[in-house]
Amino acid sequence: MLGFLSFIAASAAATTMVDMESNRVAYNNCLVEFTTEHLDLKTGTRAFKSAAKEACASERNAYIASIKKDELEFGSSESEATTYATEEADNVLYSYTDGYASYASSNTRPVKEPL
Repeated sequence: MLGFLSFIAASAAATTMVDMESNRVAYNNCLVEFTTEHLDLKTGTRAFKSAAKEACASERNAYIASIKKDELEFGSSESEATTYATEEADNVLYSYTDGYASYASSNTRPVKEPL
């Protein structure tokens, strides 16, 4: 019986990790599309950074929720889980806001990750 319960717990943790990774990829790929669209429109860096804060809200929220779920299962407090999850989502966003000027000046585009 104990082995079965351990298996269920391990399966739940693996499912959470898969959900978290698939939500990260979905958020990342949405930001790829958003960034490419703005590069094609030749949006200025400042305007892009401002607009990017609101981009891909549903994907961002799903990513944050999956991280929070994992952190809460790990034993973090609600506050700790929320802070950590938000920081992780901000890091994904930052990679695009920080790299936008470089993409624009080199006339390159970000690439989607496979799902």
